[in-house]
Amino acid sequence: MVSKVQLLIRAKQTAAIKRSAGVMLTGLMCLAMSQANTAQEDALDIEYSQRLPLAVDSLLLDVVAGADGGFVAVGERGHVVLSPDGDEWTQAEAVPTRSTLTAITRHGDRLWAAGHDAVILTSGDGGNTWTRQYYGPERLQPIMDIHFLSPDRGLAIGAYGLMLISRDGGATWEDQYVSDEEWHLNALLDLGNGRLVIAGEAGFSYVSEDSGENWAVIEMPYPGSMFGIAASDGECILVYGLRGHMQESCDFGVSWAEFESGTEASLSGAAVIDGGVLVAGNSGVILRREGRGPFEALYHSSGVDFSAVIRTSDGGFLLVGEEGVHHFPENHSRDGVP
Repeated sequence: MVSKVQLLIRAKQTAAIKRSAGVMLTGLMCLAMSQANTAQEDALDIEYSQRLPLAVDSLLLDVVAGADGGFVAVGERGHVVLSPDGDEWTQAEAVPTRSTLTAITRHGDRLWAAGHDAVILTSGDGGNTWTRQYYGPERLQPIMDIHFLSPDRGLAIGAYGLMLISRDGGATWEDQYVSDEEWHLNALLDLGNGRLVIAGEAGFSYVSEDSGENWAVIEMPYPGSMFGIAASDGECILVYGLRGHMQESCDFGVSWAEFESGTEASLSGAAVIDGGVLVAGNSGVILRREGRGPFEALYHSSGVDFSAVIRTSDGGFLLVGEEGVHHFPENHSRDGVP
């Protein structure tokens, strides 16, 4: 099994091999890409994700709260799994992709999911059935995060500087400029009032004050990749990633402070808690911070790589990653730990 971070690295290596072999985008490919989300293309034959009895225990990479109080998680082979309470899970009826899905988001009653092959899907029935809105496998750019600022305006980011923007609810998508560098864009945070922050590769992050129309690059203290980002406290933002590195800014990226995490495990997901944050990563690592205090290192007995974490209504947490869905604390009925 592999984590979300490892999937991105694998995609990068595959793309490099293909590029070195002379597989480059041509004008014809670009034309085809621009037509990828037309009604005619959607009418072509689409492979649907297979319904499998162990889909809920497969690699899952992101999870979101549903409009009805339940949860929807996505992962490898186009798997989408649904739960009304975080305990009992079922697989979605119709998902028009077998590409790995890395991210899911919700705005109101509508869901969007995205992933490898630059695929973008949407659902209006809580995640049970989906429609494909965009598909660009020839780009060799997996989407790593997707977010809608409104029912109409959405952003998708990913490998090699990929950013796609939609102004019509995802019906059409167009490329958006972020930077001349082709660093991976891994996670997007919406701070409200048009302010957006991206956590990226090689020690770079990006900020926008106009809902993603224009971006400014910020070089961070640690020159490694950041895989996730969360609003940690008030106006503060926390980015986290490779080898347990965490950095925080309370002035919209102007200055940064580094934290000692106590782990070298890569960190991929976080959930805001009352006055603090819970961060999850590889090898079962869980880091908890209360208020402005230091991070406390905890560990999940599964020892798996976690990709995302979300809080539940009872004050616990759902974690997704290798082997599907896990709970924290572990004295939850699903994990069966007394």
